[in-house]
Amino acid sequence: MKKVYVAVSLNEQQKQRLENISEDLRLVYEKDYDANAIVGNVSPLELLKYKELEWLQTSAVGYDAYIKKGVLRPGVILTNAVDVHSQEVAEHAFVMMLMLIKKLHTYRDNQHEHIWQEEGKVKEIGKMKAAIVGFGNIGKRLAKLLKGLGIYVIGVKRTESAKPDYIDELYTSKDLDKAISDVDAVFTVMPGTKENVHLFTLDTFKMMRPDAVLINVGRGNLIAEDVLYEVLDKHIIAGLALDVFEKEPLDKNSPLWDYPQLLITPHAAGFFHLDSAFEAFLDLVSENLTRYAKGEELKYIVSEREA
Repeated sequence: MKKVYVAVSLNEQQKQRLENISEDLRLVYEKDYDANAIVGNVSPLELLKYKELEWLQTSAVGYDAYIKKGVLRPGVILTNAVDVHSQEVAEHAFVMMLMLIKKLHTYRDNQHEHIWQEEGKVKEIGKMKAAIVGFGNIGKRLAKLLKGLGIYVIGVKRTESAKPDYIDELYTSKDLDKAISDVDAVFTVMPGTKENVHLFTLDTFKMMRPDAVLINVGRGNLIAEDVLYEVLDKHIIAGLALDVFEKEPLDKNSPLWDYPQLLITPHAAGFFHLDSAFEAFLDLVSENLTRYAKGEELKYIVSEREA
């Protein structure tokens, strides 16, 4: 019998659903270093303590911390939660853009200071252009949200493919500068792979229009912290909304908190804030537990490991 440590909070009905999958699985809900499998995110520093571990199912799409050298023993299977958080991350990014474009973050700051003051002109949403850098599941859902308001949408992805009918243009990464050069908003939803580290340089920001905004819900290492400071200090673009940072959590004494043109959320875009996201995760876990009990190949295996 395989022991599965479930490291996410479940109600009794949800526990029963998973426990009914197979008599060959024993689910436990407290930390157990004898577990053969783990469902949910656990500290990478503790993983080597699980001497019998065969499989780790993360509760997030991102897996950067788990592929670092020495974190997982050879032979341990890693699977991630592909497409589970796509809708909530897309909606989070979408609303961050609306806040910046309509200056709602400034009005909120004014509210805290008891300032009754209008903040001038804003853009008409239906006449905007937006570029989505990273056109996977999240990028595609975001594109549909944007098109729903009449926004002209440009997608940027790593490899060539046919353009879907719900966007207006599609580029590959080699044409990034062209794709972002004449848009009102740039969204970054790329993973934190080696190829993407510090992808957005100061020169990249300078390719954008000065009235543009950037929203990052991908990975914090896409933008180096010193680049952020220069972009903000010199007002190279009109505003930024960041859910992710190169060093997390953001230090409480970081100067980044105090830039009025920067909107910050604490890596909260994809965190099971939608019930539908958790249900999608349970569906994936149920399928992979079924496959695990039968000795079948699991869904969404991450083969990448840092050397």
